[in-house]
Amino acid sequence: MPRPGTGGGGHRSSGGHSSSRVGGGHHVGSSSRPTRSRSSSHGSGGGYHRQPPPPIGGYHGYHGYRRNVYTSSSSGLGTLIACLIVFAVVIFSFFMIASDDSDVASTINREKIENPVAYDNNCIRDELGYIENQGKLSKNLKNFYNKTGIQPYIYLKSYDETLTSDSQKDDYAQSWYEQNIDNEDTFLFVYYEDQDPNEIGYMAYVNGKQVTSVMDGEAVDIFWNYIDRYWTDDSLSTVEVFTKTFNSTANTIMEKSTTSNDIIKIICIIVGIVIVIGGIIYILRMKFKRDKEKAKETVEILKTPLDKSDELRDKYLNEEGKE
Repeated sequence: MPRPGTGGGGHRSSGGHSSSRVGGGHHVGSSSRPTRSRSSSHGSGGGYHRQPPPPIGGYHGYHGYRRNVYTSSSSGLGTLIACLIVFAVVIFSFFMIASDDSDVASTINREKIENPVAYDNNCIRDELGYIENQGKLSKNLKNFYNKTGIQPYIYLKSYDETLTSDSQKDDYAQSWYEQNIDNEDTFLFVYYEDQDPNEIGYMAYVNGKQVTSVMDGEAVDIFWNYIDRYWTDDSLSTVEVFTKTFNSTANTIMEKSTTSNDIIKIICIIVGIVIVIGGIIYILRMKFKRDKEKAKETVEILKTPLDKSDELRDKYLNEEGKE
């Protein structure tokens, strides 16, 4: 029997229970979709103007040499700063584009729980005939267990006319967990068939007492997001829907997503390293250039003919030396 996947709506119920286990409910298409924090502001326009290159030909005189060093230093420093700005913009844009590929983000570092119970393959109960191959699905769900340490359990419940409200269905899920699951390391997902079999039914979850450190509120919202995404995709079988939902959830919640603050920190570190390396290279280049121009200036001075005053002075000194 194919699952309903063309309708949906209603509101999301957070669920409330006296039990110490955490649970809640969901209607497909109404989840609170967590999104990666993005910078929506647009920076003001700007840029830089490259200083014109030094004129071709040498500079003569000590003062001319000083002017050349000053102009070249300003140009080199401006170019370096401009390159750093462009580099930072490119890196930031790259991460922002990458973040657009996914509309869910995990901002919490989670640790896999130490589940004392081995994975249980008997973790599916399908009263609706939606799941084409329970053996395949139970095998696929083990990936969720391996990544999170949490035992998944899927219960697809046939329509029950006694459960008329979302809160009753949430309470039923809590009671069912208490009566059928003998550990506190399980994440239970319950699907309630709607009175109209062509409509998407209500969904609920229950966390075992040891599960909440991983399947916290953000993680559950991420789980519902993936349910929304895959449940109504008619190109997927029911086995693929649950496989992709649990795998995607595990992959997302167990690896902290890169936020804009993380990107800024990375850029600052990279820019700092580039500035230090660029500064060292710049100083060495300026020293080499100064030494080269000083040597050239010395050669030019030595090649310059002596004026008459120098000749008279040398003649006087020579005559004085003969005496």
